[in-house]
Amino acid sequence: MRKHLYLWLLASLLFGTTAAFAQVPETREAGVNLHFTDGLNFTTRDSTASINLRFRIQNRADFETQAGDDLDLASHGGYIKRLRLRSSGYLLSKKLTYSLQLGFSPGDMDVENSEHPQLIRDAVLFYQFTPNLKIGFGQTKLPGNRQRVISSGEQQFVDRSIVNATFTIDRDFGLFAFYENELGTVPIRLQAALTNGDGRNASPVEGSGAAYTGRVEVLPLGEFTLDGDYFEGDWVREPKPKLALGFGLSENDNAYRTGGQIGSELPGFTDLEAYMADLIFKYNGWATQHEWIQRKADQTQFLTGDGSDSFIYAGQGYNGQVSYQWPNHFELAARYAVITPEKQIQHLARQTRHYTLGANYYIRWHRIKLQSDLTYQTRENLAVDNSQQDNWILRFQMELGI
Repeated sequence: MRKHLYLWLLASLLFGTTAAFAQVPETREAGVNLHFTDGLNFTTRDSTASINLRFRIQNRADFETQAGDDLDLASHGGYIKRLRLRSSGYLLSKKLTYSLQLGFSPGDMDVENSEHPQLIRDAVLFYQFTPNLKIGFGQTKLPGNRQRVISSGEQQFVDRSIVNATFTIDRDFGLFAFYENELGTVPIRLQAALTNGDGRNASPVEGSGAAYTGRVEVLPLGEFTLDGDYFEGDWVREPKPKLALGFGLSENDNAYRTGGQIGSELPGFTDLEAYMADLIFKYNGWATQHEWIQRKADQTQFLTGDGSDSFIYAGQGYNGQVSYQWPNHFELAARYAVITPEKQIQHLARQTRHYTLGANYYIRWHRIKLQSDLTYQTRENLAVDNSQQDNWILRFQMELGI
């Protein structure tokens, strides 16, 4: 029944998009504009079509010690963490928009968990049915936890937290809906997705199900300046307090990867559920954000063909951040993050805590910035007494983009 509903909704969206193409005249002349936050924009003179081009590079150096009291290096290296090309805009009609993003670094292409390089990150079409309602079809981010929906180029630490890395639902292919309105004077956003549940550029797997994701955002104190609830740190130094609350859930039926849409393949299928809650607050240079995620699985352990254990990290995580940014855009930030596995997998997965201090200098908003952070990491096997290990992680990063 769910598969039939999925196909019916796909057909309906495609029909509506085709009708939109048929009603719009051809355009020819163009103008060019470069904006420090929005990239390079080409717009026709009659404003019936627009194409935006952006790129960004994250060059990083990492240093990790042997232990908390042994500062000899266990690993170190410099590398390109992210190299992205992005295009967005509207074609033929302002109601018909698109978003395209390609990634070229090894991490972007997920070479460890894929049979072939995953260049395509986003490829999605949107149609604005009403001023409040937008429907998308294609591959893009699911409406999951806040740190996932905030771009990796607009983070205030060198990278997202271990909570996001462990529990995020990432990207998927399917139908997406976005609805915005106000309840009195309070902005409300509703987001939903019906997707294949297999992740980026996935080939069909017999027996896999679909994924169902929803998110609600409430802004009790009104809209943030420059959509500030979708970038970290108070770069604009909000003149009035701003608060955003988010709640989400996701169900992935018959998932065959350890993270649902991401991770290595399992030798079987299981149903996954994720529950998410988050908030972000900003005022006069101060910013704080917090998120909690819990993942549940019908089956957490699988026996592989070679006799080893394959498992899903079911459990929960919390991430909290606080920062202050001076008028010259130098920023200090602190983070605490912890992930805790459920009892049945504690002999396979460790509880991990990160205590992180960060220092950033924003040369041109989040597009050109220098970042560094120092993390004290502890990892504990909860099934064994006195099994804690600790070490230090130092990271430097420069981001350059438009």
